[in-house]
Amino acid sequence: MSVSVFFSNKNIQVIVGKSSGKSIYIDKLIEVPMPENAILNGVIIEGETESIIKKLKEIWTGNGLKGNVDLIINSPQFISNRTTMPLIPNVSKATDYLDKQNSDEFGRFDSPIKGWYLLRTNKKENTQDVVTEVAERTFIETYIKIFSEAGITLNSVHDGVSLATELLATCVHDQTAIYMIKDAQMLVTILYEKGKYYYNSTRRLFQDDGTQEFAAEIRSNISGVRQFANSQHLESAITDVYFAGMSSDDVGMLQGYLADTDPDITVHGTVAPSHIHFKKWNDRLTSFIYPVAGLVVPKTGFSVLKAIRKNDEAYARKVELIKKGIPVAILTGVLLIITLFLLAVRISTANRLSKLEQYNNKPEVIQGSMQYDALVTRSGRYGDRQGGVDLLREYIDSYPIPDSSINKQISEAARSEDVTIEFNSYNADSGVFATTASSSEVEKIHKFIARLLEMDIFEDVDYTGYTWNDGDGTWSIKVICTLSGQAEKEEE
Repeated sequence: MSVSVFFSNKNIQVIVGKSSGKSIYIDKLIEVPMPENAILNGVIIEGETESIIKKLKEIWTGNGLKGNVDLIINSPQFISNRTTMPLIPNVSKATDYLDKQNSDEFGRFDSPIKGWYLLRTNKKENTQDVVTEVAERTFIETYIKIFSEAGITLNSVHDGVSLATELLATCVHDQTAIYMIKDAQMLVTILYEKGKYYYNSTRRLFQDDGTQEFAAEIRSNISGVRQFANSQHLESAITDVYFAGMSSDDVGMLQGYLADTDPDITVHGTVAPSHIHFKKWNDRLTSFIYPVAGLVVPKTGFSVLKAIRKNDEAYARKVELIKKGIPVAILTGVLLIITLFLLAVRISTANRLSKLEQYNNKPEVIQGSMQYDALVTRSGRYGDRQGGVDLLREYIDSYPIPDSSINKQISEAARSEDVTIEFNSYNADSGVFATTASSSEVEKIHKFIARLLEMDIFEDVDYTGYTWNDGDGTWSIKVICTLSGQAEKEEE
């Protein structure tokens, strides 16, 4: 049996089970509240480690848990990315290859630790798909210390979203669909194209569950993903939306709301597929997506825990001692073999070079080469021109149009909530409206901004800086509205 643990902002979730082939068998589900204010977005708050250690001990003692643990975390301090690399069966060589690749995420960490695991191989193309995971060393070491002091050994630490992406692919089948997973006020959105992962994002939710404002906020997120999908020119339109981490009442409410606003989309809750077997609690998959995914931790790869051990100073000294212990005689023999091999290669290369020079100096070969160079140059010029035209057309088609209807819609939304709006500026390069909203009641401004969030004409709405105006007794706030790009026009 395996033990998978997920740390969210609200709860500690523990699952005991196993995976066999493509099947997952779940024997025990445990969920207890996380100590209050002990963790935020996966980061342990300073001074709260003791409360988490105490809670872990209570869970393990009260449920008779044993064995090592696979820990699942979602945090901005733990970044995962998918990449395709050459097929390298040897784990050590594959790790060296990935370590040499430039990583944009390294810049945000003082002491980054990088791991990876294998998703699948493509022998036909001689490639393999892997997930790389990067984290700050001290971030991972904090979790190691907490579990160690609780008497628990960690097998691995992984990002929950990447594992959940593979698990939920079996639920969407071959659809082009959106999967939304709610954990407290955080919403993870995963886009699948024809059943294959395409993109994911994480955003914070601001509205309360079960309200019309909550439904509007969810619809706004769906609209944003659909606009993104259109900009990427996906072959098929989004047909289905799945929800996890929500009650059946909330899913029913969203189903009714979206039926009116987006009738071309089918709404689903989370239903356990046939290969996931619960001893009981068949309806609990929706709340335990991440720890269930932790039962299927890939075995091939090099985890961040191994990376920490590899970088340990004691490990480095041990490797150095082994290197110094290699007998000089073996080194001399290797050098002799290399010398003989290079001599043979030199003789063979000289013969081949002579034959190539004779061939390249033939008049018909020289003439053919000149004709080929001229054709390549001409083709390159044509390609550059066509590429420029295509890029210009794409920019024109997607450029935001700030006409009078934009101001009209903003003004109507303001009037409906009794809010005064002042248009400050518009930036044509970024498509950003800068406005100021004023009202005697802050709640009216909130409702006005909620109406803006529902509008598909805006890609983003940001607001900050409440100011009290003594002169007229009103509150004012700066509202920044970024116009959405035009969808690609359908060809007749």
